[in-house]
Amino acid sequence: MDALHSHDRLSDRSAHDILSELNAAGRLPAGASAHVRARGIRVVLGGRPVLAGVDATVSRRSRLALVGENGRGKTTLLRVLSGDLAPDEGRVERAGTVGVVHQSLASRGGETVGTLLAGALRLPHLALRALDLAAEGLENGDGDAEELYAAALEAAVRLDAWDAERRVDVALEGLGACTDRDRALAALSVGERYRVRLACVLGAAHDVLLLDEPTNHLDAGAQAFLAERLRAHPGGLAIVTHDRALLREVAEDFLDLDPSMDGRPRSFAGGYEGWQEGRRRERERWTQEHEAQQAEHARLAQAAEEARNRLSTGWRPDKGTGKHQRQSHAAGVVQSFKRRQEALEAHRVTVPRPPLSLRWPELPAKRGAPVLSCEGVAVAGRLHGPVTVQIEGGDRLLVTGPNGAGKSTLLAVVTGAAAPTSGAVRRSDGARVAHLSQEAPAWEDGLQAYEVHRRHTARLVSEGRVAASDIVPLRGTGLLDAEALRTPVGRMSEGQKRRLHLALCLAERPHLLVLDEPTNHLSPLLVDELTDALRETPAAVVVATHDRRMLGDFEGWRSVSLSAAPGGSGG
Repeated sequence: MDALHSHDRLSDRSAHDILSELNAAGRLPAGASAHVRARGIRVVLGGRPVLAGVDATVSRRSRLALVGENGRGKTTLLRVLSGDLAPDEGRVERAGTVGVVHQSLASRGGETVGTLLAGALRLPHLALRALDLAAEGLENGDGDAEELYAAALEAAVRLDAWDAERRVDVALEGLGACTDRDRALAALSVGERYRVRLACVLGAAHDVLLLDEPTNHLDAGAQAFLAERLRAHPGGLAIVTHDRALLREVAEDFLDLDPSMDGRPRSFAGGYEGWQEGRRRERERWTQEHEAQQAEHARLAQAAEEARNRLSTGWRPDKGTGKHQRQSHAAGVVQSFKRRQEALEAHRVTVPRPPLSLRWPELPAKRGAPVLSCEGVAVAGRLHGPVTVQIEGGDRLLVTGPNGAGKSTLLAVVTGAAAPTSGAVRRSDGARVAHLSQEAPAWEDGLQAYEVHRRHTARLVSEGRVAASDIVPLRGTGLLDAEALRTPVGRMSEGQKRRLHLALCLAERPHLLVLDEPTNHLSPLLVDELTDALRETPAAVVVATHDRRMLGDFEGWRSVSLSAAPGGSGG
């Protein structure tokens, strides 16, 4: 604060000059009249429409979640709302101040933590400086001092300037962010930079907050702090997140950008449960209408085909019918065919095919049958052991522990992707183990999704791991739609790659399914479907996750708790 005041004195800025800067558009909170309103938004990126006909409003007390599968335009819409991206069509109106946190924060040479903090505190500091200068003017008897003092006081009150530094310090501490003002941003990790930026925005008195995946780099304590701060935020909020716990705790209204019957986004009220129920009803109605139109089209096609067959076989009435009647009936057959053909051509299936939902395959594991055992395993520098685990069919196991404890390493040992430096892993004869790792395999970028699946399953069959007749087809999982099936993996979104990876895991009908952070890059509704499937499947399931909602859903499962090894770097 002293440095900023010193700078202002050196530049000899007057209270009037400072207030002119503060009163520029969007600099001061607007209170109850604050809003961000978008109408008819259309955005085309790389020649592909990402958003079309989208309306969104974030007002004083909004708690809006922007939801949808990867690639549906959630981040794009947030950028349009913030003013970082101009839409190709439509308009955006803003009143008041807007705080934005994107998923990543670049660092420029020479910038420090203090640089970010100074930027966040600049307006409150300017308001207090203007107030000090106006007070000096009152003491000196300047003619416009009273007017300037009243304006400076109003700006300081609207910015809640006296409490600004404390709010930022509280946010830094609550998020576990770096507090060393001299620390270079380039020396911080992506997550560390993100937490500092998030603290700056939370500490400011913004009317509207726009946050993109704000829990990505937060531990459980920081996530709880964030949820509390967002609930207490007096202004509006629009959030993009895959974090189901945060959505349940914070969001009240949902703007769903996934496909709909008429191609327009859907709005749902009633919090997370209201969104789930609304989508369920919408999908049921969509499916019923699509099936009804398909059935009617099939009926008309069959009727036209029957009329065609009667015409082509030269159908005539039975013998004994008069010549006049035979001629009349023959003409009637022609007319019947024409009518049915015209009805078929006039009928259109106007309701698009409904989106897919997860279809979990039957897995062959028998509850209680031995599958795999780890006896006293450890991996030097990565997994502090010894760890002993027995896994049978139907078992449910959570692997927990802090970052660096070796959770991913243990899962790799269980699946055979990593070898222990001590101890042993024994797998029962014929037991199939599938591993959904945090990172997708290194597929060839040019291969389409169905080709990746075909090569993977061909290898499984050739190695004798599973019979060709037992392979789960890619379409049978409901994880990828027709377009995604023929998309080169190098152009797939992270969510689509995650879905493909899960489909490959299910392809061999495993007896044991090992999942490392399974909620990464998956939509909340798919995660809900996956959670239900994992509860019900007869296969053994091992899960490592930081997802608070999934940990709560699986609270009754048996667990293995790992502790960080001294100097270890395990995943």
